[in-house]
Amino acid sequence: MSEILLQFQIKEILSSSNPIAEIQLHKDEFFDFIDRCMVGCEHKNFHCEGDVWEHTKLVIQNVVAEEHDWIDVLAALLHDVGKKDALERNDGKNMQGHEIEGGRIAFGWLVKMGFDREAREQVLWIIRNHMKALDLKVMHSKYNIWQLVKHPLFWRLQRLARADCISTLNVDGRPRDDFDDFLKRPIVAECLEKEMPTAMVKADDFALQKWDDVRLGKALVFCHKMQINGGVLSKESLIRAAINSIGGNNG
Repeated sequence: MSEILLQFQIKEILSSSNPIAEIQLHKDEFFDFIDRCMVGCEHKNFHCEGDVWEHTKLVIQNVVAEEHDWIDVLAALLHDVGKKDALERNDGKNMQGHEIEGGRIAFGWLVKMGFDREAREQVLWIIRNHMKALDLKVMHSKYNIWQLVKHPLFWRLQRLARADCISTLNVDGRPRDDFDDFLKRPIVAECLEKEMPTAMVKADDFALQKWDDVRLGKALVFCHKMQINGGVLSKESLIRAAINSIGGNNG
């Protein structure tokens, strides 16, 4: 089967009026990761609604109940695909890091199915950041909040996060959280309303350090975080602090 025909069939499945039924009908043909990574994988401390596949079906159901497209359904289908590997890696204690494992598994499947770079990047960004969206419930770093909510794909991430919260149930069968409540937190609401302050320190300000791109990137992030979270508004102070933290020429 050609990649074009394969993608057309998958997109038709994801765009159908009942994608869950269509996905299950074509599970062995296109979505082999469901049985391998989701069915039977559970942790009652996190999801009272059942295993990962039962939770995922609820998420898809809640995604399609609102405005959406096939990418939103695909992101919902793949968002927790890394939980089994994360659970095994963490000796069964928790599923921390499942978004990283999920990104790895999803990338391999998306390439295998022939999805183009734009589709892959959108789906992978959502998978890798869906836990950060849920962390908005408690996140206190304005820098981190701004980085997330001002991302061009945050509108898609919101769709998944809202459905994910509705689909994560307590023992009484009610949703554990309401994602819209996270967005109403004053610190989050402020970052949504206002633009992220422009970084005062630029790459040229570290020219004398002769740093490689990795160290330069760390220094720029360090300065921007201090500027926003710490309220340091002296450019010279930010530069000195970055050099002391990361190391100068011989660091």
